[in-house]
Amino acid sequence: MRRVVLMIVMAVVLASGAMAQDILVKRSGEQLNVKVLSVTKRKVKYVRQGTDAPIYTLPVSQIDYIQYPMGDRDTFGKSGVTTTQKVAVKVPQIQPAQTAEKAESAKWHGPVAPPKGVERVEVIESAKEQVYAIGDIYSENGVTGIVVLLSDGGRHGTIMSIDEACLAWSNEKGKEMGATGATSGTDGRFNMLAVGRYIAENGLSWDMFPAFQWCRAKGEGWYLPSLNEIWSAGTMYLGGSRIVANRRLRKAFNESLESVGGKPLHNMMYYYSSTESSDRRDAHYTHMNTESPHTGVEFKGEKLFVRAFYKF
Repeated sequence: MRRVVLMIVMAVVLASGAMAQDILVKRSGEQLNVKVLSVTKRKVKYVRQGTDAPIYTLPVSQIDYIQYPMGDRDTFGKSGVTTTQKVAVKVPQIQPAQTAEKAESAKWHGPVAPPKGVERVEVIESAKEQVYAIGDIYSENGVTGIVVLLSDGGRHGTIMSIDEACLAWSNEKGKEMGATGATSGTDGRFNMLAVGRYIAENGLSWDMFPAFQWCRAKGEGWYLPSLNEIWSAGTMYLGGSRIVANRRLRKAFNESLESVGGKPLHNMMYYYSSTESSDRRDAHYTHMNTESPHTGVEFKGEKLFVRAFYKF
């Protein structure tokens, strides 16, 4: 009789253990029945309930909370992870053999060692990072433009404004035009800062530099591109070459601009750069065609086309 009772008790314990599960609730509202392996301040590792593989890794930024079978809960917020424990009537005493390391491991519910002979494959669940191509429309956080330059495998790059203007580089009179220090051929943001310092030091206003002011008025981060930046953007617009234009890609580029209400690029018109010439009265420009010369200098008071750039 005692043997029968013991077998019944063991069956109940095993059944309750089989039903026990961790419930992971994502911020999207999706609920997963899982077995949590480990929790850190940045990520959670788990396996699906009733399995030993694969191991999934999920950033805590995607998790609302995890509910554990005994009533404990890990809640994930901007300030980190908060562990809430259900209060039991009887609290077991920590045995001397339990070290601080083991206690910390228990607190974070892991790690759990895989059964012998079972190979685990780790699957990482993470928010897919947007990858862009030349001619794509970038529109994030109120910033919209067409992608003209890329870096980091398409995850970062430079966009150009979908609109344009025809403006002077400077409205200073010829004799009064000074060297602003906007001499970088590769960094338009450096040139914007240089013009800003020139304005402050000489008691002027941004209105005296229409091309710069037009870009600046678009918001923080927008700038008048350097000669190399605007020239490189034109090269990409032509399909990657200044010798032979890829008309199909050039047409697709302009159609992409028009699809969001933008203006197509002018193939033969001149576009200002923010790069000042060695002659204080002139600034560099380029055009969007294969015909050489591809760059030149123009008197700052002349009006040329202007496009603003922004790095993402």
